[in-house]
This record gives sequence, C-alpha cells and structure tokens, in this order.
Amino acid sequence: MWRKKNEIKIFPKFFKTRCPKSTCFTVITYERHSEGEFRSLAEQGLCQGPTVPSYYQNSSGEDIAVKWKRSRLYSFILAFLMLMACIQTQAAAANLPPGTSKAVVFLLDASNSMNTNDRERLAKDSIAQLIYSLPSNYYVGFAAYNTSVVASIGMQDSSAREPVMEAVDAVAYTGYTNAGAGLTTGMELLETVDAAEKTVVILSDGEIIMNSDEATAESASQFQAAVEAAQAEDVRIHVIGLGADMADEDNTIFSAASQTKGVNYHAPQSTDIQSVIDSILLEQLGVKKTRAAIIDTDGGTEDITVSIPSANTSRTRILLTSGSPIQNLKADFSAVNGWQYSGSRYTLLELDHPTDTAVHITFQGRAGGQVKVDVISEYVLTTKLAAAYTDSEPESPEGEYLDRVAEISAAFYDAGDSDRQMLTDPVFQGLLVPTTAGGNPVTCYLKDGVITFQRAVTADAKLPVQFDFTRLDTNLILEQPVLLDLEGPPALPKPPLEDYRPQIIVGALILLALISMLIIWLASRRKKAKAVASPAAPTAPATAAPAARVEEPGRYGYVGRLNIYITNTLSGHDFPPLTYNLFRIPGGKKLSLQEILDGCEVDEPFEGADKIFFQPGAGHCLLLTNESDCTLMQNREILMKGRSYQISLNSKVDITFEDERSEIALQYRDVKPSDMRLLAGEPH
Repeated sequence: MWRKKNEIKIFPKFFKTRCPKSTCFTVITYERHSEGEFRSLAEQGLCQGPTVPSYYQNSSGEDIAVKWKRSRLYSFILAFLMLMACIQTQAAAANLPPGTSKAVVFLLDASNSMNTNDRERLAKDSIAQLIYSLPSNYYVGFAAYNTSVVASIGMQDSSAREPVMEAVDAVAYTGYTNAGAGLTTGMELLETVDAAEKTVVILSDGEIIMNSDEATAESASQFQAAVEAAQAEDVRIHVIGLGADMADEDNTIFSAASQTKGVNYHAPQSTDIQSVIDSILLEQLGVKKTRAAIIDTDGGTEDITVSIPSANTSRTRILLTSGSPIQNLKADFSAVNGWQYSGSRYTLLELDHPTDTAVHITFQGRAGGQVKVDVISEYVLTTKLAAAYTDSEPESPEGEYLDRVAEISAAFYDAGDSDRQMLTDPVFQGLLVPTTAGGNPVTCYLKDGVITFQRAVTADAKLPVQFDFTRLDTNLILEQPVLLDLEGPPALPKPPLEDYRPQIIVGALILLALISMLIIWLASRRKKAKAVASPAAPTAPATAAPAARVEEPGRYGYVGRLNIYITNTLSGHDFPPLTYNLFRIPGGKKLSLQEILDGCEVDEPFEGADKIFFQPGAGHCLLLTNESDCTLMQNREILMKGRSYQISLNSKVDITFEDERSEIALQYRDVKPSDMRLLAGEPH
C-alpha cells in the first residue's frame, strides 16, 4: 500500500539561521514503486504524475521540477539534506533536561487471526500515529510476535523513529499467538534505557494459543513472569483488545493491565482503535493536545489556517485524523525545520521551533468525511533560579544573626539555547503556577516569563523548587525539582571588649576614702561617749509605715489612634471610617484586632482578627504580631505569620482575612495634645 512518508520544509542555512517564508521550499519523498504501480496510483488520485515519485514545490505551491532524475548528484544532495536534518534533530534530542526521559514499547500481535480482525492494517497505522505524536522526551521501541518474536527494534529517541515505523510496516499477520515471548522481549527492550516512566502498549486480538498444550502453557507462564517483572519495576502495561472475542475481561492478556496499574481498552472493530489511541495519549501518557478544528469534507480541496500557542515552542505537531486517507496535503509554515508523516487515517505535520503562530494547510478528504485537526505543542526548558536577599536587624535582643528574606525568581529558557527565554508570550501572562518550595506550597503567577516568591532564610540550604504546569494546554519538558543554593544570614558584629581598669582604679580610691572617713568618724564617737555623764534612756524606735505597693508600669505606652477603613465584608454591609483612640489604653496592654473592632461596635465577623495583636513599642511605634492565616501587607511587603513588625506613625496596613474576601485598611496616626483634651470624654 502506497503512502507518503515525509515532507520536509527546508530553509537556506536551516541549521544555523531562520529565513523568511518566501525562501523555503518543500521536498516530498515516496516509497519506491514500479512505473506501472505509479500509473495506477495516479489514476486513483493518490499521487501526482504517472511516473513521478518525487517533486519540488515552493511555498506558494508552484511546481519547480516534476521529473525524478536518478542521478548520483541528485541522490547525494538529497542524502546530504536529510543527513543535516537528522543531525539537527539529534542535537535537539541531546538537549533534553536530565531526568525527563520516558519510554514506551509497542507490542503487536501478528498472529494469523489478525487478518480477520484487522483487514485494513489499522493497528499498524495506529501505532504509527502514537509514535509520531509522542513528545521528544520519549524513547520508543517495538516488537511483533506470532509463533515467536518476528520483529524487534531497540529503543529509539525522537531523532530515529522512522526505523521503528519501517519495522512496523514490514510485519505480516501469520502463525500462532506467543504473547509470553512478546512481552518478555518488550521488557528486555525497556531495560536498555534509563527513563523516569516506562510503559508497554499491547495490541492483540486473542488469547495465548500455540501449536500444542505444552507450548501454550509455557507461553502463559512466560507471560506471567514478564508481568511480575513489570510490576516489580513499576512498568505499566496497557492492553488494546481488538475484535469481538476480546470482550472477556478474564482474558490472560488483560490480566497484565490489572496487575501493573494499567488500563484495558476494547476495540470491537479495527475502526475503533482511533478513539483508543486518543485515550492512551491523553489519559495514560499525559500528552496534551488542543482541538483546532473539525472539518466536514466534500471531496474538494479544503483550506484552513491553524493557530499554534506561540511562536516560541520547541516543537509543534499538527495532527489530522480521519476515517479515510487525507490526500494532497500541502502546508505553508515558517520554522527551522519540518516533517510530514502520513498513514491510512492520519497525517501529522511536525515543526521544529516554529517562527510564526499560523500554519496554512490545504488538503483533500473523502466526500462526506470528517477531519479532526489537533495541535500538540512542546517546550523543552531549563530553569534558572536566582535569589536576592534583604537583611534587617533581629527583633530579639538576643539574636546573633540578621533576619534575612530571599526574593526568589525562576525564569525558563530553551534547553537548546540558553539565551532564549521562553513562556514570555501573552498567552502565559498572569498564569497561575502552583509552586512547592522545600515542601511548602506557594501561590505564584507568571509575569513576563518569570515566577517570583519570598522565603525566610535562617541558614545555608539547598532549596528544592517544583512547578505545577498542569493548567497549561501544552507539553512542558523540564527537570523537576530544581535545587537553589540559599545563603544564610550574616552574623551580627560583636561589640569590642571594654577596658575596665580605669573604673576599677577609681572605684578602689573611692572605697579607700570611704574607709578612711569611717575610721575617723568612729574615733570621734568614742571620744564623745567618754564625755557623757550618764547614758540617755533608751527609747523605742518608731515603727516605720509600710510603703504602698506600686505597680511597675509597662516599658512603653500607647500613643496616637487607629483609623479603620472597612473596604469589603462577607455580608456586603458598608461601614463609615472608624477611629480607635489608642492613647486612652493604659500601660502596655496587648490588644487584638478583634477587641479594637468590638470597641468600635463593629457587628461583622472577620476570621483571624482575634489572632492579630498590637502592643506599644519604642519611638511611638506600634508592635504588630500576626498569628493568623490572614494576609497582611505594608508598603507592598507581606507581613509573615509568626513574626512581629514595627508600625510607625502615619503607616498603613492592608489586611485580607482568612475568608479571602473581607478586607480592612488600618492607618496609624498621631494625636495632638489639644485633640487629646477634646477626646478625653469620648469612648474609644
């Protein structure tokens, strides 16, 4: 069966530079057939020209050369171009971030019964569609089995998937069903690669059956041993059961999925495989794609423009699927390189680093048919983390280190070009990206391709950072988590040791003088005692009155007032501006925000207000401590939970409460002595 194998868009100097669309041309190659075969295919409308296996055309579709010249020079030029394209693709594959590789092996039941259940060879066509739709970080392997393993090709990266398809195309349906040998081979192929995730996809139409009971039992035992090995190595097995006989969930083949946390799929007809392929791509392999269009074809030429997410993708695949062949497809695009792969029911256009967000496509479909167009975009990224530090004096007098807060930023770059920043397109602006830093969740947003968040730093540490891009309708390939080296805060400078010798000398001299004065005084007392004729009668000493106990006042007292502006509430009730006179609060009493609101007779719940506290501080400042889960902001700085902050006069604090809706603004203002006398009689 004839099929167009690939279509390559080529730019001059395509391995180094990007050129305008007007300079590109297309090379289309076909499988070799005899002259008579091509005449027959031409009559069916499957190729252009009766004997022409290849042609050139420019971006506008004009024929440049129509005849194939089988000269050595032409062969050399074509081989050179394809070699350079291969080198470029291999370079792209080599740029994959570490730890992002995945692997999948496709096992095809090639027994004789498949001639009945897959007359149109759609199983092989579906494998091809899966292989070409997979992102660049996938290794792909293939094996086919009947009486024994009749085809096998080792794990290939994204630069070498064509040999896998050649092996798939060469398979013929004959013989018995030795699934044990097939799955064993599949597991052996997976052992040759280091991948974060490993998967086996089996396409089969029946139970294990060999030419004797002994051989059947041996294959079943071998199959179970391979399943247990997959279970031990965390390899998932998905089974596609083809044909009406595969409706039985007790089938030995289906047991492989249930034992390895895989999924069983049933395709009663070979035409049902297409929907199964979509499910495996989306649900099991996690490949994201977006539906660009659904086109009802009338047999004529269809003309569509497909939009891709941005002009900065590492790779974009445009997949067209239909119930019948898609013919005479031509694509006008701008990219570093491009390929086209076609099968019986699909055509896939693969673009390497597209430079435009629109691809113009023309094709012919069967009258009364329908063509679905999906876009599979891919970014291969490296993450650059950086930290900027802000140091401040510790709040505790016993602190030995400065308080340090790190402003952490994460930017994303093309894995193949460290100077090319990615995710900067408007489609990503403001995107929520849940982030985990050191095991703690952080809410972050993309802004100009950069994610930022703050974190307190107490010592040198390696901080693991992981990003959740599941909200994106695109495939991101990047190493996770990424480690950031944080520098601990510097120690406070120790005060110099003081010389106390002068003070000791002065103290000693004073002590000697006092002793001398005491000796002189005692001597004079003795002389006076001798001169007294009779001693005076002793008198009872008066009882000293006990001193009244005085409560030691707080170190600091309240001054000023709080202006309260309630900007949003759960009930929607509006409140006028309120004032709370702090100077009337005695001593250093600790006040909660809830007590202040109660003092202002605010009848409205504010979750977390009872865990926000105020105390008087030095220099007429307020000391604010947040023990709640509310969000407190001062001068665009987040006041973190469990820490105390000084609020100076005329400062403003914005509070979003735990219900994430109620909001209050507090302004700390001074009160003039004249105003204090006027407010002396008013309640606070």
